[in-house]
Amino acid sequence: MTQVHNQGPVTAGGMAAAGFAAPAETAPAGWLALADPDGPVDLARFFPDVEIRVESASTAFSDALSTGEPSLVVLIEPPAGPGDLQRVAAWRAAHVHSRAVLLSAHRAVAARLHALELGFDDALDLSSDPMEVVGRLSIAGRRTAGPATRPNYGSEGRILVGAGVELDRRAHAIRRGGKLLPLRPKEMALLEFLAVNPGRAFTRAELLDRLWHDVTTHPRVVDVYVFWLRSKIERDPANPVHLLTVRGSGYLFDPPSYPDSPEGWPPSLPER
Repeated sequence: MTQVHNQGPVTAGGMAAAGFAAPAETAPAGWLALADPDGPVDLARFFPDVEIRVESASTAFSDALSTGEPSLVVLIEPPAGPGDLQRVAAWRAAHVHSRAVLLSAHRAVAARLHALELGFDDALDLSSDPMEVVGRLSIAGRRTAGPATRPNYGSEGRILVGAGVELDRRAHAIRRGGKLLPLRPKEMALLEFLAVNPGRAFTRAELLDRLWHDVTTHPRVVDVYVFWLRSKIERDPANPVHLLTVRGSGYLFDPPSYPDSPEGWPPSLPER
């Protein structure tokens, strides 16, 4: 059964691996999902402004994947199975500007971990808060356009990390509201690492291994540094929009989509 919402089928493109043709030069468009139309996640209702093609059978889904160029591929298990994960992983590896997400039942932890190992961009628990599911799918969807998947570099090696906030890699500091705010060495390392890997979730263990290199460090030290960084780059640190917590996964950086700061932001900086 095929459901196409809004503008119709996903536009045709190409495939480049595992028997796919070479990918098209045009930007990815629309979402493609393998899901039960009567299942727990109604993508069309959650994302009314997105062109979404929903297939309920693996064969029809595979045909759509092999002839289309979706910006986001969503697998919901069931009806998605191991074969679908493998096929989407191969397709995803050949389409660097597209994204893939798996949603599975609460007990299907192994399936979610396997999807991440295969190269999926995210894997969600269907029993999670609907706001989290919608938010993480939205983040994955925004990571699809070519330039948006890369850090938003400003002049002289600066990276836009918030509304009117830049990470100055040369000065090892934050530039905000016309002021330079120095960062602790690990604050700098953590923010830079997440900013150059936008849209990807890292566990505390991964961050400790990559940035602290100390097996004796308590995992919660990452939370402390994230707390400090949010106070410096977020407009509302209690409700972050860039340095995000991914429940069960860790943290990810969702970069700003605009360079200009709104009126009245950023506020005055706290004294250190």
